[in-house]
Amino acid sequence: MGLVTLLAVSLLRAGAPDAGQGQGAAAPQRPEMQRAGVGDPVVDTSAVSPPLRVRHGSIDPEKVREVVSSQRDAIRSCYERALHENSGLAGTCTVRIVIAGDGTVGTTSFQNSSIHSVSLGRCLLQLVRTLRFPAPTDGKTAAVDYPLVFRRVGSDAGP
Repeated sequence: MGLVTLLAVSLLRAGAPDAGQGQGAAAPQRPEMQRAGVGDPVVDTSAVSPPLRVRHGSIDPEKVREVVSSQRDAIRSCYERALHENSGLAGTCTVRIVIAGDGTVGTTSFQNSSIHSVSLGRCLLQLVRTLRFPAPTDGKTAAVDYPLVFRRVGSDAGP
């Protein structure tokens, strides 16, 4: 069971390149994926699969990815606290982030989630509400659907 989880994490680290990459500098070595030892919680904020989607408005997805990825330690902390309540907690969720014309977060909500943890959901939404994004290029409100993947690496991890 742990080997399957390690294989899945390895595949995520290798991940398919994003359609927006390939222009300019070389892509980083996936710092978005938290490095983990056996049994450690892992949070993937890279939004590669499924991809981050800009629902409306004009905001650079790479800039959104940078802001969310810069908070991966805080996101991981939310996950670690939720693991105290449910040690087998793992899955994916998509957070809808509505970004105002000045880059502040207007509202946040879950669009899809296989994670059933009120405390993790509350922590994530509170954290995302505090983020500051670059202003949308047209100055209007933008909505982004941002997927997050949570899992534990090791033999005690679930399927």
